[in-house]
Amino acid sequence: MALEIKEKFEVVDSETDIERLITDAPKEVAETIAQKSVIILPSHESADSFYHGTLETLDYLNDHGLSTDVYSNDDEYKELSLHGADIWLGTFFIKNFVIPVFCSVIAAYIYEKLRAKKDDKISLKFIVEKKDGNTTTVSYDGEVDNLDKAIDSVKSLSDED
Repeated sequence: MALEIKEKFEVVDSETDIERLITDAPKEVAETIAQKSVIILPSHESADSFYHGTLETLDYLNDHGLSTDVYSNDDEYKELSLHGADIWLGTFFIKNFVIPVFCSVIAAYIYEKLRAKKDDKISLKFIVEKKDGNTTTVSYDGEVDNLDKAIDSVKSLSDED
């Protein structure tokens, strides 16, 4: 009997903002992330671990015009290896002015670079900065085929005040 995994899609107000990230970061991390449009945060409810493949995601986003960095310095960076067929992308803090570009680039990364199939399982979280500086978290765990609803939710936040 196969275990049926239920889809989880959630949009909630967030307490995380760029000022808090900068304040809580070590000095060398704070200096670099202040200038970035996208910040990849530690994942899986961890304070300091990133999913396996985070550096490839970082490179892809930077190579496609999104000024991105991880919320860690080189000495403390570590990755979690989660086994299975699921795609674990992690948590992304996205500044308002790059939302449309980010959505296009992350979708291309998932479908073209990772070659995700519609029934593959994916898990990711976006913390989106709105025009007024407040943030909203969009979380999605489910089949890639339904990922558009999360990406569309992120896009819709670019126009909210």
